[in-house]
Amino acid sequence: MSLRIALVEGSVLRPPLPRGLTPLATIGPARIVGLAETPVVAAADAVLIGWAFYREGFTACTALSEGEIEQLITSRGAWALRALWGHFLLAWVDRDDRVFLLRSPVAGPPVFHTRRQRGQSAALTGAQTGSCVFTDLGLARSLGFALDRPDPGRIDAALRYPFLRGPDTELAGVREILPGEIVDLVEGDRQPASWSPWDHAARPPHHATPEELRALVHAVVSAWSTRFTRIQLELSGGLDSSIIAACLAGRTDDWRGLTLATSDPDGDERPYARAVSEQFGVPLAERWRPPPGDPLAPPRTLRARPGGFGLLAPSDAVFLDAARTYRADAIFTGAGGDNVFGYITSAAPVIDALRFAGPRAAWRASGDLARLARDNRWKAIGFAIRRSLRPPPLWPIDHSLLSWRHADIMPAHPWAADAGRAAPGQRVYGMSLLLVQSFVDAYDRALAMPMIAPLLSQPLVEFGLGHASWKWGEGGQDRAFARRAFQEDLPPAVLSRRSKGRILSVFLPAFAENRERLRPFLLDGWLAGAGLLDLDAVRAMLETGAGDPVSILRLLEVADMESWARSIEATPSGG
Repeated sequence: MSLRIALVEGSVLRPPLPRGLTPLATIGPARIVGLAETPVVAAADAVLIGWAFYREGFTACTALSEGEIEQLITSRGAWALRALWGHFLLAWVDRDDRVFLLRSPVAGPPVFHTRRQRGQSAALTGAQTGSCVFTDLGLARSLGFALDRPDPGRIDAALRYPFLRGPDTELAGVREILPGEIVDLVEGDRQPASWSPWDHAARPPHHATPEELRALVHAVVSAWSTRFTRIQLELSGGLDSSIIAACLAGRTDDWRGLTLATSDPDGDERPYARAVSEQFGVPLAERWRPPPGDPLAPPRTLRARPGGFGLLAPSDAVFLDAARTYRADAIFTGAGGDNVFGYITSAAPVIDALRFAGPRAAWRASGDLARLARDNRWKAIGFAIRRSLRPPPLWPIDHSLLSWRHADIMPAHPWAADAGRAAPGQRVYGMSLLLVQSFVDAYDRALAMPMIAPLLSQPLVEFGLGHASWKWGEGGQDRAFARRAFQEDLPPAVLSRRSKGRILSVFLPAFAENRERLRPFLLDGWLAGAGLLDLDAVRAMLETGAGDPVSILRLLEVADMESWARSIEATPSGG
């Protein structure tokens, strides 16, 4: 794992440590253990784990001065959110010997918090009580934290509010520290200085130029480029990964692109990836997307939260194997580009345009939305009016295939609680950042080596939050502002491309081939036993095999959750 660490407080970690782990640092009453190769910057009262850059100059942060640590402590962490950005964890101890931890915005390395009460198992360590922050469930278990009970109520919430990744995990006794969140180590409570997207949703919004966006993206990607010697870019030939390729083009160290192809023309993106490769003179590796995985197979890696679709596990393995064969020390991905570059199909930006720029701007924005949705302007205006009079829920709800036994209101999330501070279009932009967080670390390659999503870097996200929401789709083309920013860099075929590679050819046949096996797996499984499923609805779908692609994907999502829940109970604690 790229950042496989644990920060343990109040426990006596008796030697020897579990195999593969080494002491990395001590901070106040807490010890940090992890892999020996973990990037760590340690000082007397603070420890930085991962990769950080200064906001001023975008240079790498390779040491923390006494003055910086003093600012960190006295500001209760706010200094780091103003001065640093990257993909890191930052821990420090205050004058009262209390330990705090910051997970960098906007994605940040996934990290979790748990407490062990007196009397609970202390299997390998002899620890009595204490708190633990960990990035890897297997590591936490090896340190004596059991963590082997799926939580039915939280699982229901995860399925009913898809991809809403809040602090309450599906694993009993475990809380995820959210991106940009500062917590105290003992209780895991969110601190007031924590990062919020709405602090950067300027009202009125800024009217930046495409040149400003281009310069900022170049600066961010170039900064990331300096931290790794050999990079493999997952290059689909879509706009987002192609923009990253344009920013890597001046790199002197080795890098290459990698694309996966399918025999289905809808999934074959090689012509676009080849055009980008030729434009920048960079090698492009091409691999066939392998057959789908087994939807009943347990996850290959023990996880504190469910990962991505198990059917894509073989494709994930191809990406990772190719990176290792290339001897890459990092994988770069365009994940999050849709969100950061404002791919918004909602009428909310029309409301923003009216509020901040007047009727003429709103009229143009409604036309842009109509062209983007391939509909008419009057319908777009109608949507905007209805949205203004009756705002929709902050997050979509999907009750399908679920019983009502564990149904509850939308899970608490600090971004949702404070979303009223932003204008409607800014709110849609900010909440969309939650969606991508379920995917950036969903597959095992993100746990096996550093996987960097440069477009989700804090400076870019804060730029987007403050930018006029209706400008992203100006002219009726998705991510139009980003296209204009890079119009001199990218091949015309990529700039004009509106389609995305589709992989339904992976999912639909896999459902048909495994339908009979899925019947007992789900109807007699863990979720059914916990009262989570509408068994009649699941049975009807499995018996007939009928269903639109969305319904089939939903059932496969339920199957993935079943696999995860079984893996939590089946894997012995400490294993």
